[in-house]
Order: sequence, then C-alpha cells, then structure tokens
Amino acid sequence: MKFQITDRNLPYYHLVGTLVVVITLALALGGSFLWIGFSEHQQTIDRLEQSFQVKKQERLKSEMEAAIGYLDFVHSRTESVLQEALQDKVSMAMQTAQAIYDREHGRRPEVEVKRLIIAALRPQRFYEGRGYFFIDDEQGNCVLLPIAPSREGSSLWDNRDDTGHYIMRGLAAAAREGDQGGFSTYRWYSPDNPQQMSDKLAYVQRFKPYGWIIGTGDYLHKWHEMRLREGIERLRAWKFGDTGSFVAISQSGQLLLQPQWPEYEGKHYRKVGSPAEQAIRGQILELGKQGGGYLSYQWPWRAANITSTRTAYVLPYRPWNMIVIASVFQEETQSQFARERDAAVNSMSNRIPYLLIAAMTAIALAIGASVFFSRWMSGRLRNYHQKIETHSHALEAQANALRLAGHVFESSKEGIVITDAETRILAVNPAFCQITGHVAEDVIGQRPGMLSSGKHDAAFYRAMWKTIHETGSWSGEIWNRKKDGNCYPELINISTVRTESGAVLHYVGTFLDITERKEAEDRIRHLAEFDPLTQLPNRTLLNDRLTQAVAQAKREERQLAVIFIDLDRFKNINDSLGHAMGDRLLQEVAKRLHDIVRQSDTVSRLGGDEFVVLLTGLELRTSALPSARKILATLGQPYTIDEHELQITPSIGIALYPDNGTDGETLLKNADAAMYHAKNSGRNNFQFFTPEFNQWVTERLRIENGLRHAVAREELILHYQPQVDLASGQIVGCEALLRWQPTGEALMAPDRFIPIAEETGLIHGIGTWVLDEACRQLAQWDSEGAAPIRMAVNVAVPQLRSRNFVSNVRNTLQRHGIGPDRVEIEVTESVFLNQDEQVRQTLQGLVDLGVQLSLDDFGTGYSSLSYLRNFRFDVLKIDKSFVSELHRNQDDVTLISAIVSIARDMSLITIAEGIESAEQQHILHELGCNIGQGYHFSRPVVAGEMAKLISPRTLTLIA
Repeated sequence: MKFQITDRNLPYYHLVGTLVVVITLALALGGSFLWIGFSEHQQTIDRLEQSFQVKKQERLKSEMEAAIGYLDFVHSRTESVLQEALQDKVSMAMQTAQAIYDREHGRRPEVEVKRLIIAALRPQRFYEGRGYFFIDDEQGNCVLLPIAPSREGSSLWDNRDDTGHYIMRGLAAAAREGDQGGFSTYRWYSPDNPQQMSDKLAYVQRFKPYGWIIGTGDYLHKWHEMRLREGIERLRAWKFGDTGSFVAISQSGQLLLQPQWPEYEGKHYRKVGSPAEQAIRGQILELGKQGGGYLSYQWPWRAANITSTRTAYVLPYRPWNMIVIASVFQEETQSQFARERDAAVNSMSNRIPYLLIAAMTAIALAIGASVFFSRWMSGRLRNYHQKIETHSHALEAQANALRLAGHVFESSKEGIVITDAETRILAVNPAFCQITGHVAEDVIGQRPGMLSSGKHDAAFYRAMWKTIHETGSWSGEIWNRKKDGNCYPELINISTVRTESGAVLHYVGTFLDITERKEAEDRIRHLAEFDPLTQLPNRTLLNDRLTQAVAQAKREERQLAVIFIDLDRFKNINDSLGHAMGDRLLQEVAKRLHDIVRQSDTVSRLGGDEFVVLLTGLELRTSALPSARKILATLGQPYTIDEHELQITPSIGIALYPDNGTDGETLLKNADAAMYHAKNSGRNNFQFFTPEFNQWVTERLRIENGLRHAVAREELILHYQPQVDLASGQIVGCEALLRWQPTGEALMAPDRFIPIAEETGLIHGIGTWVLDEACRQLAQWDSEGAAPIRMAVNVAVPQLRSRNFVSNVRNTLQRHGIGPDRVEIEVTESVFLNQDEQVRQTLQGLVDLGVQLSLDDFGTGYSSLSYLRNFRFDVLKIDKSFVSELHRNQDDVTLISAIVSIARDMSLITIAEGIESAEQQHILHELGCNIGQGYHFSRPVVAGEMAKLISPRTLTLIA
C-alpha cells in the first residue's frame, strides 16, 4: 500500500506518527528506568564483592607487611649478633692470654710463656666446631692456626682471597684501629663447601706484651641460616583470623614453611602433594620471582574437609632468597557478603512498582502533549506551504551554479581565486584562505594586487598580463604576501574563462604554496656548500669562488692571496678537553676570522683545524701582509670557553696569484706547503711560498710516508749506550736509542724523523715498538746470563696523553717477564708545559706501577723546582751542554753542583750525559754525580755489542 500525502491527510498522518513516536519513546523510557535500576543493583553487588575483595587483600597485605618487618628485624640483627659473639670469644681468649702472662711472666722464659698461651688456645672450638682462635704477629707471621698447623711460623702477609683482598693486612689494620681492636671482612673456604670461598667476619685485638694479633671469626652465611630458622619458626606460629597463615618457599622451590603439611618441609614442591597442588605452588613461585602480587586458587581445607577458594598475597624476601605467602580461605568473608547482597535485592524489589507508575504517567502526559502539538503544527504547515512554493523556483535556478562552485572549491587542495572581467575577486576557496590567512570577506570585491609582495616590479606584471591576454593563460613562480605580512613563493596558473562569443567572463587563478620546497632546496644547497660546524664555505664552495676570483684577477690584471691557516697543537685540546670543547674552539676561530676580513673576501674551513682565507683585489704582493699580521694577532689571543682559558697559535702559509700559481688548485697546494714551512720555523708565524721550500715539503712527506710502514718493514733499529756508576766503573744500565734505516738508504738520525712522527701521531705505534723491543732485548740478555741492568726508554709527550699507555707498559713488562724496577721511562722537560690532566694521571700511573721516572735534559728548557715538587721523579739527567765545558768553565761546575745537591736532598739519582774524558768523569764523581753516560765509556752500539759489554767478564768500564 502506497501512502498519498495531501494537504488534508498530512495533519492526520502527523498526529498518528507523533503518537507512535511518543508512546514508543515513553515505553523505551520506562524500560530504561527498569534497566537502569537492574544495572544499579548489579553494580551494587559488584561493588560489594569488590569491596570485600579489597578488604581481604588489604588484610593480607597488612599481615604480610608485619611479617616482612619482623624478618627485616631478624635479618638486620645477623651481623650485630655475630659481632657480639666474636667480641665475647676474643675477650675470653685475651683474658686467658693475659692471665697466663701475668702468672708466668718473670718466672719462666718468654718462649715458654708464649708456648703456654698457644697451648691454652689451640684446642678451643666453638660455633659447631667451625670457630677457633688464631694468633699472628704484626708483620703477618703466623703464630697459631689450629686448622693448618703447617702454616705456623710462615708469613701470611701476602695471602689474598678470591676478590684480591689481602687478608692478613686487613686483620692487622683492624687490630690497630684502637685499644679494643676491630672487625675485618674477607672471604675464605667454608668447611661445608671447601671448593668455594664465602664471606667471613673476624674480630681481632692486639696482645701488647708480645705484639700479637689474637682473633677469631665465622662465616656470615651460617649466622644468616640461624636467623632464617628463627624467622621461619615465628611465621609458623603467626595466625590471623580463622584460616589465615603463612607459607615460605625458597627461590629454588624448596618448601621452607608449610603449616598445613609440616612433613613436606625441606622437600621440593614438585615432589610432594597432588599435581594440582604442585601446579599452584609453581604459579606462586613464579609470581614471587616476578615481584609478587595476589593470587586466588582452589585449595584443600582440612578443617572443613572440603576444597575451597583461597586468596594469597605473594611477596619475595630477597635477603634470604625466599617467597613469603600470606593466605586465607574465602569463607571468612562470604557470610557478611551474603547479608549485604540480600539487602540490596530487597531494596531493588521495593523500587520496581514506583518505576512502573512513573512510566505510565509519563506515557499519558506524552500522548496529551502530542495531540496538542500536532494541531498546532498543522496550522503552521499550511502557512509555510505557500512560501515553499515561492522559493522553489529560485532555488532550482541557482542549483547548477552552486553545484559547479561547490565541486571546484570544496574538492581542490590548491588555492583558487575567481575574479570578474575587471579582476575584482568574486570568490575564493578554503585552500586560498588557509594559504594566505585571509578570510573570504577580506578579499571579495578587492583586486589580487592586494596580495602583492613588492618583490616584482611593474614590468614583471605587464609581461604576465600580456601573456594572459594573448594566450589565455600564464604559469610560473611568483612571490605574494600573507595577511600576517610574511612573503611566500607560490606556483600559480591563471586561466581565462570566456563566453561563447569570446568575451572575458572570469579569470581563475590556482596556486600552491612552495615554501617548503624552496626551503628544502636551500638546505640542500647550504649542506653542499657550507661547513655544518662553523657555517663557513666548505672546500667545494671555496674552489668555486677561487676559480671565479682567479678569472676576475686575470681580467683586471690584479693579484689575490690564498692564506692557509693551521692551528698549532689543536689536537692537544681535543685529546685533553674532548671534541665538544674542540668544536666550540673551532667555532670561535671561525667567528674571529670572519670578523677581521673584508666583505669581498672569503673565509673557508677545509676540515679539522685547517682554514683558508681568500683575499681578492690586491694591488701589490705586500698587500697581503696586513691581513696576515692581523690573523696572527687575532687568533693568538686567549679564548675563554666555559671555565677554560685556552691559548692556541696559528701557522700561516701564503700563496700569491700569479707568482705562486695561476689556478686555484696550485695556489691551495702551495699555500699548504708554505704553512708547513711556518710550522717548521717554530709555529705562530706566517711564511710565503718559495720553490725551495716546496722541495723541503716533498722530503717531509716522503719521511712521513716511510714512517707509516717502518715497523712493518722492520726498518727500525735500537742502539744501546751504557750508563756507568762513576764510583765503581760498573755498567748499571743503558739507554735505548732509536735509529731508522729505510730500505736501500743510509741510517737516519732521530732528529730528522721523530718530530714528524710526533706531529702525525705515528709516534704511538713507534713508541710501542721501542718499549717492546727494549724489554725483549733486556729479557734476552738476562736469559744469556748477563748482569742485571736497568733499561732507559725515551717517551714523547703525545704517548703520555694516551689513556692506555700505563696498561701497555704493564702488559709489555708481564709479556717479557721484566720487573718494573728494571725499566726507566725518560721524559723531557717539555712535559711541564702540558697542563693536560691525562699526562699527570699517566705519570702517576707509572709511579704506581713501580717504573722508574727520569727527567731528561734537566736545566736546558723549562726547569722549575715546583715541577720537581709536584711530579715524582727518580732520576735527573744533566744535559751534555753543561758537561762538555766542565773542565774549563767554573760556572758549569757551580751549576752541576747545585743540581746534584738538589737531587741528593730530594733522594734523586743524577746521570750526566756527554762524558768524553776521564777528567770530566773525575770532576763529576767529586761533585757527587752518581752515574755517567757518554763516548768516554762507549758510543751507542747494537744489541750484540752491548751483550758483550755487560757479560760478567767485561762488565766494568773504567777509562
């Protein structure tokens, strides 16, 4: 059946429909009230059940907290109880010893009195046979050790446990703590586990008459076990409620406490009870290992002869590696819960009749109101019918236009603006408002020129409109301005909409904001051309600018300068203060360089601590001098970064166009070579490039490349120069001197290659080889029966900055079986210029290792008595410049006498270098110098010749 809606039956249908809806809603409302009532009733029951559950858990938790508190108390008393017991035992031993001493002293020989005391204490045992008394003297010699009589009379001073702790030294220190003695903790083998050490606590006192240390001790775990048994028994007696009790299980699964089945105690839970009980105990154990919590399970109730739900609170007690469980049966709270639930049901039953009456009343009122409302609406519908007819034709006419506008404007993600033929804005879409920040009311009626950024001139816009008029469209990038004043780039397309006759009807512009794309292009370009740390042009951009500058200088017949800058000893700052501090220093250098050059010049960072300044438009060669001087002075000023004041200097090389090169690559290479010349000239200066110097750089690079492979090619050689006791003429040591003989070339002196090795960092590998070879050779001489002598090895300052240097020395000595007192590490006075904390730590580490420290060339460089006070040295080496004129120059005699006097007062050994005559030897001996070294005794010789000199037959060299 099809309903026909007319003006006459519409009020009827409206009334019927309203009544159906109202009655349905009223019934639904009544049903909702009932459903809400039942829901509230169920929520009440749930809350009651949850409340009783929470109360039960809170009670279990409170009982658990009290039990854990008691266990903590018992556990905390373990060590104090042991200490009191040990003090009592030692006090008893002291009283016994003192009584024997008081009775027998003076009557018997001292040896007999001691024997009586030892005999009285030897058989005494306690602590289930583990406890006994021991006696040691203060030098660590064993006097009484009942469990190992064979050790009596031997020294226990160096006896250590498995942690490296010196047991006897700890006992002696404890005994010296005061008149009442003291405690010492160490590890030793327990009688019940002789294969593994356990913690042991001992108490000792000094028996002053004989300087003895009398003491006893016991194993901590034994006393912990006694405390554990005490705690378990307390939990066994602990009951709460009718069914509440405690259970304890070890972490390994052993039942420590099971009041319900005491016969299970001491057994693993998997070996007792039913499979279901074993599974529940396994769950409890796993819960305890995970940190504890609540657990409900079915469990036999012996008192009621039933199986019921039992709730447990599980908590690990880590000091004794066990799981504690507090549990109670659910029946303790079930009766009270039932009473509360019955009360809630009665309350719900009393409310239902009132809910039904309220629902029926609501339905009656709703029907009456619906009839009245329907009649009122019928009149209103007739009045609006005419108005709807009037507007329907107008709405139909506008439908097509609205459909088109809605599709274009709402679906497009591009900004769209539509103007009339006179370019007045008619409409804009939401994307336009989002991009420009304008709302539609701001721009409708305006012209697009209101968005102009001002970055394009009038000619640009004339050309654009000319293209639009001729072709009907224009596309391109343009800058416009947002409402907040910010300019942005956009990609825009402008099209013309014409009528069928060709007249212009609209202009439609669609555009996209391409700000992010532009920024991404700029970021990529910046990353490709600028150094990320200093924001200076990198090598790529420098080469481009240098190429352009050379071309411009060639056209204008002018000069330019390339200034190559390297920071002296910058690596020291990186190694000592860290790369973060080094980066901040590089940023400060970049800022200073940028501030002192002209706008037309370029400052670039090539990498590391290398910078290049490009000076353009120079009239004369000398025009680069002022800039070089300014850079030298500016970069040499102190740098304050955080709490550090840093001082660095630059080495600067300068190459000029066209004298030193006609292309950028050549100019950079020659400026780099000139910079190395500046470094070789003492650093902190600038040098212009010369062809002669380029040859020197080539030679330096050849040496550097050769050194990189010298160790692998076995080109390094050690020569040894004897060191002779000036009083006896006996060889007491030698100095290892490094030589290099590149393949196919003559032997090279160290002053040619050592500085290069230090600057390039190759000194670390070479120094490691020198130390290893010297120790290997010393071990070989020892095996051949040569006299034991000391080996002196020179070490450069960069080696001391290595954190691994001390461990490398230790490993080398151990590998070759050489004692640390047989090796002497020589450092020069330049080490005092380095305030690096790592150098200090390295020197202290060598002292702690037992290696001898020698200060070479004392008196020639940076000598200061404060350095001798702050650094611990064993040997002072007097430079040969003071020895060479000793027999003719009284000032040298006075100076050496002063040095020897200072060394003697500071317990230092003095070694004089460069002794070339017997007269010099005699004078130095008279002045008190200990050891001599020089051609008078022997030139540096190879290992085989040195072996002959230190053989027992030729050990003494007296010239």
